[in-house]
Amino acid sequence: MINFFRKIRQSLLAEYKFTKYLIYAVGEIILVVIGILLALSINNRVNFNKERQNEIIILKEIRSNLAVDLKEIDDDIRYMDTTDLACNFVSHYINTFDVPSREFGISVLKTRTTPHFNPNLSGYKLLVSKGVEIIQNDSLRKSISVNFESMYSYYNKYQDERLDYKIQTLDPILVKYFTWIPNESAFLGEYQISHQDYSRLKAENSLIKLISGIKRENNLVQNRAERVLKNIVNLTEFLDNELTTRQ
Repeated sequence: MINFFRKIRQSLLAEYKFTKYLIYAVGEIILVVIGILLALSINNRVNFNKERQNEIIILKEIRSNLAVDLKEIDDDIRYMDTTDLACNFVSHYINTFDVPSREFGISVLKTRTTPHFNPNLSGYKLLVSKGVEIIQNDSLRKSISVNFESMYSYYNKYQDERLDYKIQTLDPILVKYFTWIPNESAFLGEYQISHQDYSRLKAENSLIKLISGIKRENNLVQNRAERVLKNIVNLTEFLDNELTTRQ
């Protein structure tokens, strides 16, 4: 093809047809430019389609991650319900009874329970590695960022503060008065306390005050967990709608 155009140019020059030569040269340049633009357009379209495919893959993985996160945080909320009931029982028991029971020891163990939310981040990490701008829907992109960068991180801060509170305040009393007996129950054991230690515990009256603080911390974290759960549900619906429109 190049040789063909070259022969035409040489023929025009040989015949001293400069005007036709110039017209032909301009036309050839225009054809070259059109060819380049067409190639760029095809390449851009290929890249665009590839980017859209990557976007769908990422959105589906985030959607899958959220399904696991939703179940985990729902389970954590149920554990926090158990902790709240245990706090009520322990406070009532100490104020009411002078002799310890197995139910009392098990309930004390439940006040120590600290579920920890461990979100799945593979989809979001993939998104960050590809660039968050790959998501065309601005509102969806913002919702995903808020969930993983704000909601999750803020909730984890609440969790860590609750755990630190229990370690610093409750654990010393548990070590002082109780014996942990491991078993295969849902809570992996139970606490036992002797009659003598129980009498000392009642007289000291510190556990009731701590249980009140634990209940407060538990309620704060649970409230935050319910907000995270609601956000996960909303984001999941957003993703489902977006993926449906792409099919």
